[in-house]
Amino acid sequence: MARKYDFRPDSDGKNLLQRLHLTRQQRRSLLKWILYAALLVFVSLIQDVILTHLRVFDASTDLVPCTIFLICVVEGTQSGSVFTLVASLLYLFSVNDLGPYAVIFITFLAIFVTAFRQGYLRKGFAAAYLCTGVALLLYELLLFVFTLFLQKTVPGRFPGFVITAFMTLLVVPILYLPIKSINAIGDDAWKE
Repeated sequence: MARKYDFRPDSDGKNLLQRLHLTRQQRRSLLKWILYAALLVFVSLIQDVILTHLRVFDASTDLVPCTIFLICVVEGTQSGSVFTLVASLLYLFSVNDLGPYAVIFITFLAIFVTAFRQGYLRKGFAAAYLCTGVALLLYELLLFVFTLFLQKTVPGRFPGFVITAFMTLLVVPILYLPIKSINAIGDDAWKE
């Protein structure tokens, strides 16, 4: 137990971020990834609280994988793939009905469409929308096939998976604006 007159070093008056000795670029990059995580949590809340109750032909949106795909496409394969893996793992633990195969589908599809976009398309909204749409359609098709194989769904539910993909694609322009703004924060943004 410390006594009243024991030696205590003087406080240096620095907060936690100053003690970490982060450069300005590292602080901006940390802020960017924190904002991405906050956006993903916000989208997940909107999906779970509001949009799951709005159904069209027994289909709802699937915003969390869409947001993960879009962030990966905007960020590029180098940093977007790591984010995709971490975000899809967290998505697995937050959703009860999806199995670990959803993590594999999200991660590989995001990396695949991002690599395709980097190799063949110019960076912009049209390319991001196209790649996110392809990834989302393939994700819903793979999800349907795999759940059909596991006998968790019936073949008559196929239109519901397709409608889910198309309803989610309507939200991509709304999600693109904050993701593009967050991407501009970091200095290490992928340049072509």
